[in-house]
Amino acid sequence: MPDDSNLPQVTLHDIDTAPIGEVPSRDPVPVSESDLRDALARVSNEKEALRQELDATRKHVRTIQILDELIEPYARKSFTFMCVYCGVVALILLLDGCQVTGFKLPDEVLKYLVGSTATTVIGLVGMVLTGIFVGARRRED
Repeated sequence: MPDDSNLPQVTLHDIDTAPIGEVPSRDPVPVSESDLRDALARVSNEKEALRQELDATRKHVRTIQILDELIEPYARKSFTFMCVYCGVVALILLLDGCQVTGFKLPDEVLKYLVGSTATTVIGLVGMVLTGIFVGARRRED
């Protein structure tokens, strides 16, 4: 065990006033030209890699914009078709249910209309539109 009598006493004030990190040296740090060239080459390579990544990201974003522009008319037409078809079926069912004008359809026809409406909505949304929109996105990624 070293002799503690020669060591200075440490107080809480010493801890509070102690430097947080290393005290920077005032002496210049020698850097060779090869170190500078290596650092410059590394930074140049990183810059080029980032520039290529930025170009690829810009192309990717532009591709998504083009896909959105191409898909939008099909989405609108599909939605309009579903709304009109369901509206016509609802009108036919309403006319059949009220029987105001003597309009009466056989039960098999009503089953077909209701089934075809469900098939249209589920099939169009579930398969066709998902295939168009999600499939286009997956191929491009």
